[in-house]
Amino acid sequence: KKEKIDLVGIYANTICFKDTLKMLNALQKLRERGKWKGKIAVGGPHTSVAVETIPEFVDHIVQGEGEEAILRIANGIEDRIIRSERITDLDSLPHPAWDYFISLPYDLSLEWIGISPVFPMNTSRGCPFPCTFCSVSSIWGRMYTMMSAQRIYDDIVYLQKKYSIAGVYFREDNFTLNRNRLETFCELLIKKGCKIKWACESRIDSLDRSILEKMYKAGCRGLYLGVESGSERMLSFLKKNITVEDIRRVFKECNSIGIKTAASVMVGLPTETFDERKQTLKLIEEIKPTTTWINIFVGIPGSELYQYILSKKLYIYKDKNNLLYLKGHNHLVDEFYGGKKSAKIPFFGKRLNEKAKEFFSKSR
Repeated sequence: KKEKIDLVGIYANTICFKDTLKMLNALQKLRERGKWKGKIAVGGPHTSVAVETIPEFVDHIVQGEGEEAILRIANGIEDRIIRSERITDLDSLPHPAWDYFISLPYDLSLEWIGISPVFPMNTSRGCPFPCTFCSVSSIWGRMYTMMSAQRIYDDIVYLQKKYSIAGVYFREDNFTLNRNRLETFCELLIKKGCKIKWACESRIDSLDRSILEKMYKAGCRGLYLGVESGSERMLSFLKKNITVEDIRRVFKECNSIGIKTAASVMVGLPTETFDERKQTLKLIEEIKPTTTWINIFVGIPGSELYQYILSKKLYIYKDKNNLLYLKGHNHLVDEFYGGKKSAKIPFFGKRLNEKAKEFFSKSR
């Protein structure tokens, strides 16, 4: 049956492109040995920001959203690079093929909230904000599209009935961006008595106590929040459009309401000083998130910071995926990842303070 597969499509993002490349090369070897005669298509954000890194043997490269592009490929389009127009009506999209994944050994738990099984959902695309470290705008533009609250509710009810899910994790840049949609969604869950626990990824500046209380009443038990830095200067440099006081306020509200939090911060940013890194540690100690992700900065193609690093010649190494590495990167990898460059992002709960204090006590 595998020999009869006509097309294999693979998702590619820049950070994990080396893994994508392994899969592409394996498929090409099957073709060279005559064991498979299908075509290869690659999509995902990496194709929009670093198309020159895609191997020549790939038959189709999709830039932009893939749903309509894959139909064009299946119908015989010969173009190698296929640029997709934005899909404005996300409600018109079919349900994901969940049946293909439910039987595979994926981890369907959400450890920092303590819910299982949890299904990921993506209900919006794009971001209108100008954060300098992020390449989302170079992929989507500034256009933000979203599914309706009713569509999201209907999908959750379907997943509960068919798979007996306990929770949903909304994996998207700005689930809380549109206040009307968010409030309507919460009201649907509350009025219809839908007992589901959920978490989402959000910006600090889209949250206040009123909406947080409604979210909690509707089943929200976790928020993944981009803190990035405890330095006012760095927040401004990153164009986050938030202040340290904004961060304090939202985490205080979440802690008092009962919503668990994951704080995402970055270390090793361009122009960041040692004292500013200490400010980040101090802020994390103060706001007391449920868990903290520490991300070691690399320059991502398509981001404003990427161009800044190139123009200032701040990087010491550029890898085959076009990622830029700054001075001190390997030291930070050793400290926070135990020297394993392929390790998962450090996941700190109560251990954060001890680990971070150890790092800052010897990193002068």
